[in-house]
This record gives sequence, C-alpha cells and structure tokens, in this order.
Amino acid sequence: MLLNKASGGLFLLLALFSGALQAAAPTNAQLDDIFAFRGVVYQQDDYRSGDRGGNPHLKEDAAIYEGIWLYRKRLNETNAIQGKITGDTVSAASYEDARDNAETVSGATGNNPGRYVLELGWIHQQDDWGWSASFNESREYAYLSNSLSLGWNGSFAEQATQLSAHLQVFDDWVRMIRWDGSKDDDDVRRTVTLNLGWAQSLTPRSLMHIGWSHTHQEGFLATSFNAVRVGDQDQGYFDVERLPDRRRRDALSVRYKQAVAEDSFQLGYSYYQDNWDLIGHTLEARYFAHFNQGKVRLEPLYRFYRQEATEHFVYQVSEPRRYQTTDSDLGRFDGHSIGLTTSLAGATPFLDNDSWYDIGIQYYDRSDDLRFYWLTLGWRYPK
Repeated sequence: MLLNKASGGLFLLLALFSGALQAAAPTNAQLDDIFAFRGVVYQQDDYRSGDRGGNPHLKEDAAIYEGIWLYRKRLNETNAIQGKITGDTVSAASYEDARDNAETVSGATGNNPGRYVLELGWIHQQDDWGWSASFNESREYAYLSNSLSLGWNGSFAEQATQLSAHLQVFDDWVRMIRWDGSKDDDDVRRTVTLNLGWAQSLTPRSLMHIGWSHTHQEGFLATSFNAVRVGDQDQGYFDVERLPDRRRRDALSVRYKQAVAEDSFQLGYSYYQDNWDLIGHTLEARYFAHFNQGKVRLEPLYRFYRQEATEHFVYQVSEPRRYQTTDSDLGRFDGHSIGLTTSLAGATPFLDNDSWYDIGIQYYDRSDDLRFYWLTLGWRYPK
C-alpha cells in the first residue's frame, strides 16, 4: 500500500516518463537478448515545521531500497520472451506506526513492509509493427496486485511516424489496517490505464512526441492508514480518510527533441487533470551529451511541477465530512527537480561484449516541506 500510495503528483511525472519510452521507432533490435540490473535508493524527508505543508498530523519520512532484474531472450526473428523481478525494502514512519498499532490492538502480523513483483511477457516485432503482452504479480504487507498489459506499436511513412498504444488492467486487494491499529473489512481496487503515443520526425534531426494517458479507477481509493483531525488540538480526535470510489485521470504530454552535432536536447510539457479537481503542470528540460565515440553519456535534467489540490484535501475539519484526506500527494505544492545520469560502456569480466554501466542522482524539493532523493545504479549486458 505504501508503494502504491504515491500516485497523486507522481502520476503526471510517470506519464511523462512512459511517453519517453514510446518515442523510439519500432525495430527488431527490441528482441535482442539482454540481461540488466538496476538498484534504486529512494529517500523521502519530512522537514515540516508547525502546520505548514503536507500532512501536519503524520510523519512522512520514508526510505525505499529497490532492486530490478530483467532478462530477455530472443526465440526467433520476430519473437522474444521477457521476465522481470523487482524487490523492495521499505522503511516509513507512518507505515510503521500503523503496523505497530495493528500488532498491539488487533494482533495482526507485521512483516517487513517490503514488496516483490514478478512479471512475465511476450514480445512480437515485425519490421513495421509489433505487439507485446505481460502478466504482473505484486505483493506487499498490506497490498496485493495483479495486472495484465497489452501493447501495440506501428511505424509508417518510412518510420517517420510511429504510433503506440498500451493497455494495463490492475486488480488489487487492500488490507484495511487503520492508523490506530483497528482493522476494517478488506477492500478491492481496480485500475484501467490506456496510453497512446505519436512520435513524428519533423526533420532528419528533430522529433516531436505527443502522449495521452487515461486512467479509470474504482473501489477503495483512499489510504487506509491516513487520518484526518476533527476539532482542535486539545479536544479533537482523528477520523478515517474517505475519498470517492471512482476516479478518472488524464495526462497530456508534448515533447520536442533536437539533435545538436553529436548531442541532443529535449523539452517537454505535461498537463494533468482528474475528476477530483486535482490539476498538475510539468515543464522538463533534458540534455544528452556523448563523449569518446558514444561510449560515455551524460544526461542532466531539470523539471518543474505545480499542482493544485483536490477539493477533498484538508488540514483538519470542525466536523467529519463525506470526503476528506490529508494525503500530501493530493495537496497543493510546487516542486523543483534536478538530476544527472552518467552511462559508460566498458568491458565485462568473463563475457565477450561490452556492458553499459549507469549511475544517476536526482533531487526533488517540494514547497510543502517534503524532499526526495534518488540514487540509481545500473548494469546492462546486450548479447
């Protein structure tokens, strides 16, 4: 549940990232054998003072350590199979408080709040079109998820135009442990997302990409261990978070990429809106620098994000409302993010071909006194 909670402001950022993955022209090289690993260290710090920003009644410090293993095997000229394993270890103040209370009050077993994800997929790619399908199973302490994904891509006008479509359906189960350790009946959540992409070559050295992402959710859409303060500090009490059981989310992104000698830069804008009246804007700039005949790559980025709060967001209420949340990801804030990724091609011990080694650092500062840090380490060996 903790890992699946970060879906407010981050949804728009993820929609922009997914569009970048769809911009490349389809090619049979997507079927080549590959083995890759990526490690991620994620730190979230709550610098809140007084009632400023975020959720003033909840500690939002968190740390996530994640490892991702990917293996793809070409079967023939047009088909490949792919498997991915993801494992996370999570430490979060709010989650651990709810878990410890649950052990004390309801006797629920509090295992390490980590997560694992197993994914199996099939890829079929012709010269000008292809499709893919995958099944995903995810498990963590208070959240279970199964998903099915279907994708299609096509190339037209001598690969000057590429179209893509990707459909993903999630069926999730939520373990209802409240902030005070009490336990309600378990609930379910269903999410259906459709991503459409159009990449168009404008000149031999420039490219434009337009992406649209639409998501429909229904079921339990709140966070089980969040609480809303009712009344004042002395005589008030906490009530459960309540949100509508349906949500429609749309994100539209436009990006322009231009080659400059051996390098290139990319500018992007995304707009997000949902039927909870949450609105987000993202501006992004990236530069792709190549050195040593392309064996060394540097990718600096800057991203600005602004979000208007959902109508259901409150700091506290005088009496319980039908819908109420103090989830900081649904509040109003601005965010600035800077990052740098370095990629190196070098020899691989005991293997014939070179591997790619990646290291990335990113910092994200939000105006609601939450700060985020990412460190990524990657290794990729194409055969």
